[in-house]
Amino acid sequence: MELYKLRFNTASKTADEIKSTYDFSPPPQEVLEKMAEAFRNLNGTEFVGAVWGYSPDSYGLFGWDDKDDEKFKEFIYSIEQDAMFGNYIDDRDRFDAHWKSGEFEPAAALHFDKSDIIIIEKIEKIKD
Repeated sequence: MELYKLRFNTASKTADEIKSTYDFSPPPQEVLEKMAEAFRNLNGTEFVGAVWGYSPDSYGLFGWDDKDDEKFKEFIYSIEQDAMFGNYIDDRDRFDAHWKSGEFEPAAALHFDKSDIIIIEKIEKIKD
């Protein structure tokens, strides 16, 4: 695994772009629009991501700065509205409670297409 400090480049992310990533059964257009808005809201936000062998064309979300917690919370809630993967569909109160208590766990690892990301720097391994 390689770690990177990354920045979202998603100012112009569209619902159609998101829809094109689904092999079958994309969410309803309204959900896609909310997801696109959530991506646009992350534009410029930095995070740590990892490249995994099983997904070489994307960065897996590894962590983010506490100051950006609300942005990620809103983004993650928006993708939780996907009927195939979401566990909090139209259940904002339960999501907020689980997020606040630290109980929230996504159903799957979050990966972002490399075309939506700017590399700031590779994080070198710390040797013992």
